Amino acid sequence: MAKYIVEETNRSKYEKNFKFPLINMIPAIVWCIPVHQKMAPLIGTMGAYIAVAVFFVAYILLSYVPIAALVPAVASVIMMTAIFWAPADHIGNNVVRIIVKGVILVIMVLIEFCVLINATLPWLERKTATLPRVRKVEE
Repeated sequence: MAKYIVEETNRSKYEKNFKFPLINMIPAIVWCIPVHQKMAPLIGTMGAYIAVAVFFVAYILLSYVPIAALVPAVASVIMMTAIFWAPADHIGNNVVRIIVKGVILVIMVLIEFCVLINATLPWLERKTATLPRVRKVEE
């Protein structure tokens, strides 16, 4: 009689880091300023505060959603780069200023790419999970 042996995959699952995407709180707060400025004349002060709170929570929560994390990632790259480029504008040498700004941009892109990967990798692992291998052993 034949026996069947099921071999599980030895791959460890990716553990999502729930603290890392909170780096997007800084750009979320800064992006809330124009949201408040545009909403306050339309819906009043209290309505603008509610809209800003909803925007802030949605911005942070989207940082955890697979694929949709691309939206706050792009917005965060724009905002964080602008925040850190402001002090770099005071560098007197043009060549050094351009190099420093390029390094800042690359670092911000890599940080937000990591946030995107952190949100998307567990979803991709579930979508592309390999099936366990079944071997038939004859006696």
